[in-house]
Amino acid sequence: MPRILDDIGRTVSEAVSPTDVTLLDRLRTTELRGIRVFDVGQGDCIGLLDQDDHVFCYVDYGGLANHPDAAMPSDTATRLPVQLGNRFVSIILTHWDKDHYYSAYKKNPAAGACEWIVPRQWASPHAVSMAARLKNGKCWPESVGATPTAFAVGPDHEIEIRKCQPFNRKDSNQDRNSSGLAVTLRLSTKGRLVSYMLLPGDCHYDGIPARPLAPIRALVAYHHGSKTDWTTHTAPAIAAPTPNHALVYSYGHPKWTPAIANYSPDWDPPATHTPSLRAGRGFVDVPW
Repeated sequence: MPRILDDIGRTVSEAVSPTDVTLLDRLRTTELRGIRVFDVGQGDCIGLLDQDDHVFCYVDYGGLANHPDAAMPSDTATRLPVQLGNRFVSIILTHWDKDHYYSAYKKNPAAGACEWIVPRQWASPHAVSMAARLKNGKCWPESVGATPTAFAVGPDHEIEIRKCQPFNRKDSNQDRNSSGLAVTLRLSTKGRLVSYMLLPGDCHYDGIPARPLAPIRALVAYHHGSKTDWTTHTAPAIAAPTPNHALVYSYGHPKWTPAIANYSPDWDPPATHTPSLRAGRGFVDVPW
């Protein structure tokens, strides 16, 4: 049976330019202290932390199989708050796979009121249904191409967003993993880039354009750490981590255990597997 896909751009309007993305305009954010990687079962949900260690933006708001709030869905709104004070935070969606947005669809529909920065892709009927719920959704402008756009957070930090591949309106089979948005967080001192954090969604590292030329401080394993997605170009793409580097596997992928060997020796042993967080706070913070 053929897949029935639709252009998400028919449901979510494209931003004219990155300046249409408010992201930080409505919040009093002066510092990007690091990231908070949540246990949401299968999928990704990563919070960007402000000067008070509050989440002011999410990269993905997913969670599907083995969700920690399955028995009590109302807990998601408490664990993954979408308001900071009386204002809604922004959500950057890396791609239109269910495990990257499903916590907003099923468990905390209030997230639909956030500003959503999303990629234009071919998407399933379910994803189109989710897109229709977004009150402030914006497709990342295709006109920007693969060039990263930086949003300054105080004097020393930046959030970079880029589209890994342009939308192909003639190819409804275009791979969503490798054609979505990838995010890098940059730390500079006196104008010199010191290190960065890489939040790739499910895009393989060597498929992310214009990665910063600096040591990596933190990495959330793409496609949940699946060995099946490892390529011969991956190791060079993530070479030279900082001495205090951190690696987070975002889900207990069936093949995640063998995959950890591929990150050796540079990325082993500092690694966190999010299901191991469930007995504690349900997240891990990674500061600079």
